[in-house]
Amino acid sequence: MKKILSLILVGAMGIGLIACNEKGGNAEGGPLADSVSMNIGELMGANFKQQLSMDSTIKMEEVIKGVQAALKADTANHGYMAGMQIGNQILGMFQGMKQQYGIQINDTKFLAEFKKALLADSAMSQEDMMQKNMAIESLLKRATAEAKEKDPVAIKNKKAGEAFCAKKAKEAGYQKTASGLVYKVITEGKGENFTDKDVVMVKYTGKHIDGKEFDSSKEEAVPFQLNQVVKGFAEMIKLMKPGQKVEVIIPGDLAYGPEGREPTIGSNETLIFELETVGKQEQPKAPKG
Repeated sequence: MKKILSLILVGAMGIGLIACNEKGGNAEGGPLADSVSMNIGELMGANFKQQLSMDSTIKMEEVIKGVQAALKADTANHGYMAGMQIGNQILGMFQGMKQQYGIQINDTKFLAEFKKALLADSAMSQEDMMQKNMAIESLLKRATAEAKEKDPVAIKNKKAGEAFCAKKAKEAGYQKTASGLVYKVITEGKGENFTDKDVVMVKYTGKHIDGKEFDSSKEEAVPFQLNQVVKGFAEMIKLMKPGQKVEVIIPGDLAYGPEGREPTIGSNETLIFELETVGKQEQPKAPKG
């Protein structure tokens, strides 16, 4: 639609220039102005008909009412016109938020805060605006997570994972942590446990609870910064010593949660990992001064 609007506007500008160069005062009215008005009306009506027909929920009579309201508005009242444009932009944003995040904006509460900010004695600082934007991003992220929690697939994955963990926890050799990790030691390790600050070299294989593999280091040790991985993975590594090998079952809330990790890991999916810690990654020595 933007391309067509641009073409119409360019065309209208060209027509406007011709009209301005005509002699005889046709810019204000008269046969020529009427002809221009009718042709532009037909062209723009046809173009918008083509675009708006793609949305079956739009009633053309309502479109006409909206256009009439805009055309009859007092164009000398710049504040009102600016408000109309801003309102349309905000409405589009609200519709997008409902589709993407499932949030229905409360018009009354929005307008109350909008008025306070717009009529404030001083403008909000750039720093405060950045902080507010970050807060909104955090809220939207939470909204996304809550929406996905209610998704039938997320609910199904969570229940399947809980049942799998409960079954495995009863099997010989498995242990369960307070957080919900279920693991079995395959090979004992030696030395000190790892910490959040460590970069640990790990050989791993990741599987779904149906046994299908989704990722593997292919017997090569790869580095993991423990404060930058999912909670369950970090917790398990910190319970291990160098050379230790385990099988660990990580519930969805300790793995990738309701967001999952497309395309391999679903929402709230419980994961199985075989982990072998080789040791800490060697840090480069500082050059001698």
